[in-house]
Amino acid sequence: MINMDDTTAIEQVVAAERQYRVRNANDALTSVYWPDATVHTSWQSGPISSFIGKGTAEMNSTIITRVSTPVVHQLSATRAYVEMPNLSDYWEQLHGVEVVLEEFMRLIYRVEKRDGEWRIADMLSIYEADKLTPAIPGTDLKIDPADVKDLRLPYRWMAYTRTQDGGTISQDLLGVDQKDKVAKVYAEAEAWAKQG
Repeated sequence: MINMDDTTAIEQVVAAERQYRVRNANDALTSVYWPDATVHTSWQSGPISSFIGKGTAEMNSTIITRVSTPVVHQLSATRAYVEMPNLSDYWEQLHGVEVVLEEFMRLIYRVEKRDGEWRIADMLSIYEADKLTPAIPGTDLKIDPADVKDLRLPYRWMAYTRTQDGGTISQDLLGVDQKDKVAKVYAEAEAWAKQG
């Protein structure tokens, strides 16, 4: 049995969450969340049961995800919140062309220690930026600029590709262009963590 301090244990829980999600290891993914956990992403907001084993069309394609070192804010003995930069690449088809959608997000986790074990109580995404490129350089993506001019910059291409595939997406997702809303998320996470 490995003896880990709280910070290391928290880092391992959130890093494992990302790896299990990408690998579709649903039993393992379930094990890092508390049963009453909630998750807020681009395609759903609700209990953990609405997240594990589910997703959008782009999640059925090849996904490569890389995370940066998480920053742990442990503000009490049993609660902390964590910021973790996340970069995900999705290979998709758009207008008959293979494309790569690259998403830059900041994930905010609330983690809680119960009966000596750290698990995730809540996770939400803050959208920072995205890029869309052809998988084969030089290929025309056949995009009309008028179709994307009203889409928000933090997740413009995710919104565009999803709607082109027949899906839907809110134009009010949490993004870095909403400074007051982002500040509120941090303030609420800090207040929650201090209550442990």
